[in-house]
Amino acid sequence: MESLIATAAADPAFAGFKLQSYGSLLLPDHPIRFGFQVDIVPSNCPSSILFGLVSRDPVNGESAKTSGFAVRVDLEMREVWDVLNGSGLVGWVEHPLGLAGFTDEEPLLLGWEIEYHGHALIPKLIVADQQWLYPAIQCPHPIVIETIVGWAGECEQDPRGIFLHPALWREQLPVFNEQEPEAMAA
Repeated sequence: MESLIATAAADPAFAGFKLQSYGSLLLPDHPIRFGFQVDIVPSNCPSSILFGLVSRDPVNGESAKTSGFAVRVDLEMREVWDVLNGSGLVGWVEHPLGLAGFTDEEPLLLGWEIEYHGHALIPKLIVADQQWLYPAIQCPHPIVIETIVGWAGECEQDPRGIFLHPALWREQLPVFNEQEPEAMAA
């Protein structure tokens, strides 16, 4: 399967970012919960990083728009900005010690957790110990979701030294049969 990174990189939402992927997931025809997470140590990072789960509509080819969920984390201002869905400023990275509170021993967690039901993707963004709910989006089936990380400007480090412990995961959600309550009553 060809990576979506090459085509997503042309999307204006990602202008100025160098992009990398840590894998992809083909969504099945049943409900699942899936997610992607990485740790970062802000003092080891460029000042602006990107983090998300994206897809491209395969029917529209080159004219396809990138969809999914991605945020830009401005580490100088500690701001978290939506870059794909027009939500603007999402929030701030909070810690009593500021960004210096995130170290190799206690890195800053960036995570997306998404529930997939029918044709809806229902997301939750996790930054450190904060969580933000995002509006759901519709998606066609079948769809491939790809992890994406990025950084703006020059980065002298290997990205594997910036984006630590990447994990793409999935779990099947229980499917409830409408007949079950009657069977239980009998």
